[in-house]
Amino acid sequence: MRTNSLLGRIGTAVLVVASIIYTVTATASRPTTSAVKKKDDDTDFAEDNVLPEYRRVFDENPIVPDGWTFGTVWSTIYAGTAAYAVYQALPSQQGNPRFHRAAPWLAISYVLNAVFGRLFSDTRMESMIGSDVVTKASLPVALALHQQLEIGETEVDAPEKYLRIPFSLYAGWLTAASVVGTPNLLYNLKIWKPDPARDTPVFIGVLGATTGVAYAVARRLNDPYYLLPFVAGFAGIATKQYGKNNAIALSAAAFSVAVAGILVKWLPRGKFEPFAGEVEDVEAEFEDYENGWEDENPNEEAESYSYTSI
Repeated sequence: MRTNSLLGRIGTAVLVVASIIYTVTATASRPTTSAVKKKDDDTDFAEDNVLPEYRRVFDENPIVPDGWTFGTVWSTIYAGTAAYAVYQALPSQQGNPRFHRAAPWLAISYVLNAVFGRLFSDTRMESMIGSDVVTKASLPVALALHQQLEIGETEVDAPEKYLRIPFSLYAGWLTAASVVGTPNLLYNLKIWKPDPARDTPVFIGVLGATTGVAYAVARRLNDPYYLLPFVAGFAGIATKQYGKNNAIALSAAAFSVAVAGILVKWLPRGKFEPFAGEVEDVEAEFEDYENGWEDENPNEEAESYSYTSI
C-alpha cells in the first residue's frame, strides 16, 4: 500500500508540474498581425501578455486588474504549488493524512488549470466563455483542497506550514477572479454592454461587496492569507483605472488599503482563531503503524493523535 501511495504522489507531482508548464506556455500570447498592430497602438499590451481578443474584453471591464497583478500572483502560486507537489511526494511524507486526502483535489485543480490554459489560448468565442466557466468551476475545488489540507484548522510544523500558503492564495485569487470574470462572461454573451456613467457606481458597489465577502470567508476559513490576492487585485484595478475612471481607481485603492490594514494585524499570527489541533510527528506515527505497534500490546492509556477534520 505504501508503494502505491508513493507512486500516486509522484504521479500527482508530475501532473501538477506538467499542468503549470503547459498553462504558462499555452497562455503566452503569440504575435499576429492584429497583435502587433495592437501593441503599437497600446504600450500596455506586452505587460498584459494576453491575446488581443481577450485584451479588448478586458479593456471594457473596469474591474479587471492591471497586467502586473496576474504575473505576480500566478508566479507565486505556481512556484509554491510546484514546491508542495514535490514535497508531498517524498517518501518521508507518505504517512501524512492531509497530503493523502488532498491529493485527488490537487490533481483535479491542475487538470482544470490545464483546461483553462487550453481555452485561454484560443480566441474563439466559445473558448473565451469556457475559460471563465472553468475558472468558476475551479473555485469549489480549490476550497475543498484548502479544507483537506486543514488550513486554518490544524497547526503543523515547517516546511508544511509554509507550503500550505500557496493554496490559501489560490482559493483567494480564484474567488477574486470569479467576480472579475463575470462582466467578461456577460459581455461575451452580449448580455452586458459597457456604459461608464451607468456602470461606475455599480462596479464600486461590487468592489465593496467583494471586500466584505472576502473578509467573511477568510474569517470562516480562519485564514488571513486568503485575503492577500485581494490586496493585489484591488491595487491592480487602481493602477489600471487611474486616469481612465478615477472613481473606480480611488475606490479600488481604498479597498486595497482596507484589506491590507486587516492583514497588518492578522497575517503575522497566521490565523484569526486558535487552531483546533496540532500535529507534531506524522512520520513517527506512520512508522509505528508499519511496524505493527498499534496491533501488539495496545495501551488504551497511551496518547494518540487525531487528524479528523472539523
